Amino acid sequence: MGTFGKSFTREMGKNTGKVASNILFGDWHSTPYRRVDKARMAAVEARTERDRRRDVFAIDNAVLQNIDAVAAYRFSTEKEELLCQLSELEIQLKANKWHNVSDGDDKVTAEAKVRNKFCDALFEKYKQGVRTLRTIDSDEPQLEHFEKIQKKTARSKFIRKYPLYIGAITLIFVCFVGAWLASLDEDGLAMVLTLFAVVAVITISLIIFFKVRKKKRKKAKFQQSIQAQIQQQQQYQQLIQNQNIEQNYIPQSSIFIDLNENNRIENRLSSIWSRYRNSVDKQMINRKPIFSADGVKDSILFVGVNPSFNPNDDRIFLHSSDDKSLMYGSLYQISDAPDYFKALEKFAEKTGFPYSHINLLYARENNRDLLLQQDHNFIREQLELTYDTILNINPKAIIFFTDYCKDLIFAHWVNPAIEKSGSYILNGTNIPAFFIDDITTMDDTAQITLIQKIKLILNRR
Repeated sequence: MGTFGKSFTREMGKNTGKVASNILFGDWHSTPYRRVDKARMAAVEARTERDRRRDVFAIDNAVLQNIDAVAAYRFSTEKEELLCQLSELEIQLKANKWHNVSDGDDKVTAEAKVRNKFCDALFEKYKQGVRTLRTIDSDEPQLEHFEKIQKKTARSKFIRKYPLYIGAITLIFVCFVGAWLASLDEDGLAMVLTLFAVVAVITISLIIFFKVRKKKRKKAKFQQSIQAQIQQQQQYQQLIQNQNIEQNYIPQSSIFIDLNENNRIENRLSSIWSRYRNSVDKQMINRKPIFSADGVKDSILFVGVNPSFNPNDDRIFLHSSDDKSLMYGSLYQISDAPDYFKALEKFAEKTGFPYSHINLLYARENNRDLLLQQDHNFIREQLELTYDTILNINPKAIIFFTDYCKDLIFAHWVNPAIEKSGSYILNGTNIPAFFIDDITTMDDTAQITLIQKIKLILNRR
């Protein structure tokens, strides 16, 4: 989200100074007044109009580029990530206000209409995100907050775009009511005031009633949500316990790979967290890192950015032997695995292979921009550990999710100049690597296209 916001601000910063002043004042703000004949005046006005149109076009072009960025922004299907995205969009909505288009000045109105295009696109994207959250979890406590922001923004949009019209209509209405009241006799005025008092009392009573009822419903809804979370955590904990029993029962010839053999991952994470304890955000470094302890042989490897943060993870996930890390096993072929992992398994099966899943980084943080702003060596050492883990898995193909992954490793782990059918080769190996959006957000056509590419490349090896 920050990308298009910064791009918009930067582009407007370049154009606004000269462009906006030209639109508002033409050449008169910088040219001394002097008498000219009508022909020269007409020529100057024509030139000014051309310059104004050119500058409006320049701003329009900058705005359209940012609208394209807004339209291309993809919402996550993971609730925690989606909540962060909506919070970022909320900030953007507050920072980018609609401009008055009822000013009466053609030059000011022209610029306002252009700038409002971006605000309209931003608001539509926000509403789309709210709909997505409502679909994923209609009982999410924060949904009510985002819906309130949506309603408030809709009102603000109209008020800020048409303040003169609203003011004029209000003034006319007040004058009409005042004239009507002045025409009434004492009995009529008393009757109107009595009626007004009755309506006011009823309205206030209804407002109090609905607020109390809403508060009770909200409390009941919150309690239900807490109970649901507790039940979900218990089920997940049982799933992990069952998974551990199943994996302990699996013989040495199983398809699973112990990625943490000889405590390899937990020892290195302990060393990294200890080394950067004083140079990384305190809250972040105090959270135990999470890693995947199992891979699957001959699998399609899905790689995310980093695990999200949930305080309950310390109670739900397995603790490493040194109790400084959290870990989870492979959910491959687990019938009651979460839907997200089932989607990964279903996709991999269409390529003819099982799947593994890991993250590039191990720090638990919902704000990925904040995470990537930490000590670069803290990030680098986590990436080096992940690279070694990928070599241990030796997957058939790797699929890196999101632009964050690409920004972190693209020019370091693959050669950008060597690309075939949308894939690259992981340096030091012959493993094909793809950089895409999360497959759970892709439509069926895009998934089929990617599956065909993977099959084609693997068949050539």
